[in-house]
Amino acid sequence: MREFELIETYFTGWNVRSDNLKQGIGDDCLIWQSEKPLLVSVDTAVQAVHFPENATGEQVAARAFLPALSDLAAMAAKPEFFTLALSLPANTDTHWLASFARQMQSFAEQYDIVLAGGDTTRSSVVTVTVSVHGSCEHPVLRSKAEPGDDLWVSGVLGGAAAAVPFVTDFETVTDFETAGAEPDWLRAYWYPDIPIRFAQQVRPFIHSAIDLSDGLMGDVGHIARASGVDIELQIDALPLAKGLSEKGMAGIQLAVSGGDDYQLCFSASAAKRGQIEKTAAQLSQKVSRIGQVKEGEGHLSWYDGNQLIHLPWQSYQHF
Repeated sequence: MREFELIETYFTGWNVRSDNLKQGIGDDCLIWQSEKPLLVSVDTAVQAVHFPENATGEQVAARAFLPALSDLAAMAAKPEFFTLALSLPANTDTHWLASFARQMQSFAEQYDIVLAGGDTTRSSVVTVTVSVHGSCEHPVLRSKAEPGDDLWVSGVLGGAAAAVPFVTDFETVTDFETAGAEPDWLRAYWYPDIPIRFAQQVRPFIHSAIDLSDGLMGDVGHIARASGVDIELQIDALPLAKGLSEKGMAGIQLAVSGGDDYQLCFSASAAKRGQIEKTAAQLSQKVSRIGQVKEGEGHLSWYDGNQLIHLPWQSYQHF
């Protein structure tokens, strides 16, 4: 199948539209015109790095698209459009490609985000680059945490990291069912629940935010350094994924440094606790207060109750 035939077959005719997209697929550039600020983020997913070689098209679409969407949630942006750069081996199975395209179209409809353009090319391995674009009048930054703020996280932590050995050690997806992995872990790895609606609605109440992609301790450190504050975290307040409490410190390590959670970590004044909890309840969104922002210079401290503790781990490092 030639490039333009591939695009025409799998990536045109989708239902999501926007009046702001003046020119989309079919020209050298897309044209977007809007009065609101445009927020842009890009993520690349590479075979054998971000997903195993045997992953289905549907699974690869999820591993590529949802982490990119999480960046929009981190800044409380409304999804507007995305572009897709797809590099494929010459012998890619058409059933795999159809599964990939169906899942991408399903995400576009679920999150009301337009596929506006992209690129296709041949490669020795599957590589997917998704660039997401969103709008927000007042984007939430990492650099605005204030002393006295509460630190919160959405969802639960550590499930995706707990799934990694099961995803990488077995040759077929069906093996997961009997491998001993919690189904919640596998869902967290393949299909993280991005709290994008919650982020948009809670935006008026929060000062800073980040998405948890590389592990809690590293990502909270970004907030601390960008804001020029210290942050104290309570280890016993962490919302662990199902089955991790029984693992003791090994479960804590997965939640603290494992990565791939794609949950929202944010700070807000203690006076906004009621509004945050009410908003979360209305959306059935789990949220947990896990720490406090203090005057300082960008350092993290971990506590177990009133006891200061040392955690020897670090978050995921790309290089």
